[in-house]
Amino acid sequence: MTNGRWQGLARWRALLQLMWRAAGGRLVLFGVLILVAGLMPTAVILMTGALVRAIPAAVEHGLSAPQGHAAVLALTGLVGGLVAASLANSALAYLTRVIDTATAVEVHRLVGDVTLGTPGLAALEDPAFADELQAVIDAERRATLRWSAAALSGVATTRLRGAGAFVVLLSFSWWAPFLLAAAWHLTNVVFVKASQRGVSVQMNDGATRMRRAEYMRSLALEPAAAKEIRVFGLSGWVVGRYGQAWLDALSVLWDNRRANRSLTAAAIVALVVSHGAVLAAMGSAAASGALSAATLLVLVQAVLATSDLGLIGDWQWSLMQSLAVVQRVTGLKVPGAALPAAAPPRALLAPPQGGKLSVRLDGVRFTYPSRDRATLDGLTLEIPAGQSVAIVGENGAGKSTLIKLLCGLYEPDAGRITVGGSATPLEARGRIGVIFQDFVRYPLPLRDNVGFGHLPLIGDAAALDASLRDAGAGRILSRLPNGWDTVLSREFEGGADLSGGQWQRVALARALFAVRGGAGLLILDEPTAALDVRAETELFERFLELTRDVTTILVSHRLSSVRRADRIVVVEGGRIVEDGTHDQLMRAGGRYAEMFSLQAERFALAQAVAEPAAQEVCDA
Repeated sequence: MTNGRWQGLARWRALLQLMWRAAGGRLVLFGVLILVAGLMPTAVILMTGALVRAIPAAVEHGLSAPQGHAAVLALTGLVGGLVAASLANSALAYLTRVIDTATAVEVHRLVGDVTLGTPGLAALEDPAFADELQAVIDAERRATLRWSAAALSGVATTRLRGAGAFVVLLSFSWWAPFLLAAAWHLTNVVFVKASQRGVSVQMNDGATRMRRAEYMRSLALEPAAAKEIRVFGLSGWVVGRYGQAWLDALSVLWDNRRANRSLTAAAIVALVVSHGAVLAAMGSAAASGALSAATLLVLVQAVLATSDLGLIGDWQWSLMQSLAVVQRVTGLKVPGAALPAAAPPRALLAPPQGGKLSVRLDGVRFTYPSRDRATLDGLTLEIPAGQSVAIVGENGAGKSTLIKLLCGLYEPDAGRITVGGSATPLEARGRIGVIFQDFVRYPLPLRDNVGFGHLPLIGDAAALDASLRDAGAGRILSRLPNGWDTVLSREFEGGADLSGGQWQRVALARALFAVRGGAGLLILDEPTAALDVRAETELFERFLELTRDVTTILVSHRLSSVRRADRIVVVEGGRIVEDGTHDQLMRAGGRYAEMFSLQAERFALAQAVAEPAAQEVCDA
């Protein structure tokens, strides 16, 4: 057996296993209904022949005679077959929708388990895994597996009708059904090859080109780029690029179709010749009296029904897509099986005990897979419980990477990280609150945007109010049309949007809400970049006052804002090069003093330029 056949069997096994996990025992009933719906048409054809054959004798002898009973029996069988087929098709249609829905849910669960079950970011950033995951996500978006059961039932019942017609034609001649089946098989092979190539194109090269076209379309139609598209006059360019990208994607499909022209022509010729030969033989037999009119009627219907052995159309195409995708879905695995399991969501954890947490990093080394040089190289740092520490350094020094390691989003290549004395970052996730530089702006109610800091407390109105107020965002609530239930997005009715500074205060409230939920370590990675220097300084001073009972780690490029931290460490070249208070580091005259003085000079120069300009405006 060829590799292609083994692969085909593997795909079928993957599809049936997925449907069994989704539908369970209902899949058995699904199979029974397919058999009934697929075989009843053949029974109807035979009953039609029997009725036609019995009618002349019934007319001649009357319904009360044995000949009449045969006609009534044939009519009863015909009606019963039609009713059974109708009922089976109706039940099958309903069960198909149920199984398809369950299968779609199972696919979502599988993908969610893989993506959300990863302990950190490294697996999701693996290029091979990212490509595989994106292909599955694209298939989900196109609902490729949403109609798997419907496609399977459509193909199976059609094939059963064709098989029944094949058996009926054997009563005429052994060669007739085989000749017709061979011709239809050729057409089916042509279609399957074209479909497989088309699916392969869609999932690989075509998928890349299609995503490019869809991205250009999003630039033209979605709000994200709307301002720049209009201000810079890019509309014509975007539309042109979208058209070109779309044609580029379609060209792959067109090339695939042109490659099958000769086979398609051969299949058409085979169909014409085979049907002509079989129908001519039947006509000759009927003319010689070897076939009765009733038998000829049955055989002609069987000849027409053999088309169900060939092309099926949309259901076959849909099933081909499902088979191509399902193996990728069921085979989707996170690279690096040795990675520890993800910590359970905080909502499922028992309420953590409060208290400050210590942090220790011993000789930590970390290198991103796409780079040759280590981002962190032997970094050692110890933070006592309750201390506020500011981490500063130039862009690319490794500050944000250090924060991600502390949160367990990456595993160090070497060294060890402990939180609270013995726990790893993964084990301590229920006790860590963090706001990243690229924090998420959830298009959800304000209540969720703050409450996500600790879900078990999301119903505590007092805690929500206090967290928002402590973050300096108390005025935001009074300006929202539906208060805490206002969706923070104008794309929804009754929603409202926030400025960059307001969003950062909401994100900060989320971190403070985590502290109220028991977090003993609070990390802020550039959380106030959208605020001016004065507002950031005021906010940091208030923040340090509010978080005296927890360990805090602050990352900021603005050194004037973090000078009140208990301790400041300077990261350079992946290591700690300076460590001390603001005053100590300034007296040392090292790297920190140089950076602080440079920023102070720039700020003073900006002030000197701004004040005369402001005075001119006042004089005017």
